[in-house]
Amino acid sequence: MKISLNWLKEYISFEGDPKALADSLTMAGLEVEEITERGKIPAGIVVGKILERTPHPNSDHLSICKVDSGKGVLQIVCGAPNCDAGKTVPLALEGTSFPDPEGGKPFVIKPCKLRGVESFGMMCSERELGLSEDHGGLMILPDELPAGMDFSQYVTPDTVYTVEITPNRPDWLSHWGVARDVGALLGGKRRFPDTSVPAVEGWESWNDLVEVRERELCPHYTARVIRGVKVGESPAWLKERLNAVGIRPINNIVDVTNFVMMELGEPLHAFDSRFLEGKKIVVRKAAEGEKIVALDGKEYTLDDSMLVIADKVKPVAIAGIMGGEYSGVMPDTQEVILESAYFLPSSIRATSRKLGLSSDSSYRFERGVDPEMIENASNRAAGLILKLAGGSLVSELVNVRSRPEERKRILCRFDKIRSLLGMNPSNEEMIDIFRKLGLLVSDITNDATCLVTVPGFRADIKEGADLAEEIARIYGLDKLPDIPVHATRILPYSADSYAKMEKLRQEFIAAGLCECVNGSFIDEKSALGDPSVAPEDLLKVNNPISPDFAVLRASLLPGMLATVKRNIFQKNTDLALFEIGHVFCANKAKFPEERDEIAVLLTGTRHPERYCAERTEQFDFFDLKGAVESILESRKIKNAVFEACTDARFVKGCAAKLLIGGKEAGVLGKVNEKLTKGMRLASPLFAAVFQADVLLEAETEKILYKELPSFPSTSRDVAFLAPLSLEHAAVTDFIRKAGVKYLTDVKIFDIFQGEQLGEGKKSMAYTLTFRCEDRTLTDEEVNKEHEKLRAKLAEGLGVELR
Repeated sequence: MKISLNWLKEYISFEGDPKALADSLTMAGLEVEEITERGKIPAGIVVGKILERTPHPNSDHLSICKVDSGKGVLQIVCGAPNCDAGKTVPLALEGTSFPDPEGGKPFVIKPCKLRGVESFGMMCSERELGLSEDHGGLMILPDELPAGMDFSQYVTPDTVYTVEITPNRPDWLSHWGVARDVGALLGGKRRFPDTSVPAVEGWESWNDLVEVRERELCPHYTARVIRGVKVGESPAWLKERLNAVGIRPINNIVDVTNFVMMELGEPLHAFDSRFLEGKKIVVRKAAEGEKIVALDGKEYTLDDSMLVIADKVKPVAIAGIMGGEYSGVMPDTQEVILESAYFLPSSIRATSRKLGLSSDSSYRFERGVDPEMIENASNRAAGLILKLAGGSLVSELVNVRSRPEERKRILCRFDKIRSLLGMNPSNEEMIDIFRKLGLLVSDITNDATCLVTVPGFRADIKEGADLAEEIARIYGLDKLPDIPVHATRILPYSADSYAKMEKLRQEFIAAGLCECVNGSFIDEKSALGDPSVAPEDLLKVNNPISPDFAVLRASLLPGMLATVKRNIFQKNTDLALFEIGHVFCANKAKFPEERDEIAVLLTGTRHPERYCAERTEQFDFFDLKGAVESILESRKIKNAVFEACTDARFVKGCAAKLLIGGKEAGVLGKVNEKLTKGMRLASPLFAAVFQADVLLEAETEKILYKELPSFPSTSRDVAFLAPLSLEHAAVTDFIRKAGVKYLTDVKIFDIFQGEQLGEGKKSMAYTLTFRCEDRTLTDEEVNKEHEKLRAKLAEGLGVELR
């Protein structure tokens, strides 16, 4: 929001430095993000009077003008549509330098030729002068200004603050609200704007003008009728005020409603009575499927939870958000009905989100306007309309109001506030601060307590701690004492859930993987790209900011696949990635609503950094399995086994599931081509998806330390022909359970399959390591155990020894 210092000074006496004011507001909670100096006119701009306008011979949109500069008549080529003879305009003379808003080289006015015609200056629009964003034509000045007058004498410099308003302080969404805090911070007398209105003229009865059917959603609605208005351009002072805060002037009546909104914080709307069927306003809920074309030209479909302002037949405005296309003020409007109301914030907020429609009005209503400012705002706007647009007031204020809520009263304990803050403001200073902020103080008892009554514009003050906060920010947060903090550690860091997850993350990094971080919100199509995810698993967002963020991810795999695709497109083809993150599931019978998942992806070459034959070796399934095994080993996880499985995400015959203690922890394998379509992969993609809780909760082995072997080991090989169905895991399990003495390790070193071996057969070869802890084994001892094992393999597995 923008605050004009000149405008602010209309309500509070302030003569200090604008920068100091910004610092004071920021320290009091109203953060000033930017300070802009407005109305700094470059030297060389004067008042000019257009004497003559003729068409340019070589252009259909340019004109040749003769302009009186006060020191002579200049020929100027102009493209503005309103450069008519007799107009008074700002004129930039030769040598005038316009600064570049981006900090670049300034633009200097020089004599030049435009389409073959000489031009000796430039007539200016408001945007070129930095006074507004209007660039539709020249800025037109009052005719009484003399030619040659320095234009800077006409413009009043101003300082504009761009401020960040916290959601709990809607009272700052107006100049009067900010002036109230400035007065409390820096002193100065406050001046409330004139809200007097003339007497009503006319004899009609307007008691039936307003009908409020939804008193809970609209507890206070007012309207009044002004007849005989003349719609026209606003005076310069009003346009200057609106331009300063970034609002485009439209006409005198609409500008008044916007002015009062920025002045007092109460959004208003002026209806042209001609377009109200039966000249009646009905505040009701929309019918299901009812439609309205708003002032932005778009059609909106409403539902029965939305509040509308209607006439006897149709809705004419979406309550608190935006008027209908034909409900507002037209150039020929002669009678207006001025609305000022209070709408329930939650209702406006819900409607705004559902329709995806917001406005300056909804921004205020959904935060909560001052319910006690409704009538004052109507009076202020009515007085200004009558002053600027003429006409007469033909109705009293039609006031439909539920019983007003009683103001909240809070018992303030002075010593408690001092104890909370660690500061020592006196009781009198605290009472003075409350009163300067517009809070009512009564029942001061024995210098110990008082009763504070909270006005409607401070709905955020609910208890004594809120009163302490008000004292702190006005008395001065810089006066808070520095007190050493004494902390006691309750639990060790390792007991924190974050520490466990961070340790797991570091183990994956140690395995040579790079971490990815993807967003939790994705589009529905991508979410369903994982075959393990069903539509009923998805948690959908009610009001997504974009269709690309419509659901919460049910799996990490789609996001990781998108990451791989982006990297491949950027020619980064050697990838070893992992992600640990939250995933969500609406089907609680399948998974908890929220859980942590781990995804690992490998593609490309295994050793791209090497300059040898190994540089071209590509990742395979066993690289992925090895990385997972290294994690299991580093965590000392017991009873972890891999079993072949079938999974729609992976290529058939190249997938395995990881079981830990009989519980499925995840699946790994070669990614199905359906999921990698369009990725332009140069090598296969392998992926693993695990449930983090299974890994974190897995039973682990105790770390036992023993002496390094003092005696050497020896090895023997065993090779055999086996059926294709015999798995490596079955062989190693059989060998370990065979009871062979001195056997310490078993490793496979060859698998071969070919026609020469026969159909349905493969060759498998293993290295067996033998060692004794207290002596060196003899060849006879090793050979004896080796032969026993060979015999057991032939008998137990039915293999053919080689």
